[in-house]
Amino acid sequence: MSDFNNNPSKTEIEELVLQYALEQPKLGQFSVANILQDFGIKISPSTVRNIWKRNGLETSYLRLMAKSKGKGNSRKKTLSDDEVKLLQREHHSRRLAEKAKDQNESISELRREETLLAAARIFATNGYAETSLREICDAVGMQPASLYYHFTSKEELFATVHHLGITSINRALDETISQYKDPWERLEEACATALKFQLNPSELAIVVRVDPGIRFPAQLQEKIDADRASYENRFRNLIDNLPLHKKADRTLLRLTLLGALNWTRMWYQDSGRLSAEEIGRELIRIVFGYGYQRVDHHSSCKE
Repeated sequence: MSDFNNNPSKTEIEELVLQYALEQPKLGQFSVANILQDFGIKISPSTVRNIWKRNGLETSYLRLMAKSKGKGNSRKKTLSDDEVKLLQREHHSRRLAEKAKDQNESISELRREETLLAAARIFATNGYAETSLREICDAVGMQPASLYYHFTSKEELFATVHHLGITSINRALDETISQYKDPWERLEEACATALKFQLNPSELAIVVRVDPGIRFPAQLQEKIDADRASYENRFRNLIDNLPLHKKADRTLLRLTLLGALNWTRMWYQDSGRLSAEEIGRELIRIVFGYGYQRVDHHSSCKE
């Protein structure tokens, strides 16, 4: 400002506006107008914007790019850490807009989907307690305020990711069950499908794994329990339709089977002689046996 007199010309004012654009690209038109007005220069935010627009600097992205490349008479300058993050977010938003256009989806939908995938990855790595919303925001190049547009809290975000995982395994189970009529085959193949999902190293599979040592905040725990109930009810129905000995305790059998499925991840190795699906089928034979619990469903169960 010291380079100009108290009554700068129109050309000098424009130079000042462009100087702020290149030196402080994060500032918006209102901020720059207020700063200049404090120095006694009468200028409106719309005038600031018009000057920027004539010089291809109307957005913070364009101003950041100009600063990083050294536009006009300015030298190429190093961006601050905050400016680098902002530029990365702007780059990402533009790529997302192009993707949304190609897929005929809204940017909001893609942003939400992207956030869920990133959250699943971070929750799977850190666990619920050790994950921060800031970390998730940084992973997707999003401001915290933008995240709250989609999810009101970390609890809601985790609940959504968990529900997404449970929905995936339930859908796979339903598809598998629909392919078989024999009640034993239906249960065996359901176990194979469930174990294949649980032992998958994908983020969603890790998030939905049962860990009895972890308790979540009360409202979140209720949602997780409801999700798990929808999964376990499929096995309840499968076992209820089995031709078992009249003395067989179906509830105990179901809980034992689910416990065996959940615990397999503690000892399973990819290099083992049995695949996840084969182990799932074998667990049926171990838990139910071929004697006391199990009867030939083709024969009469009257005793």
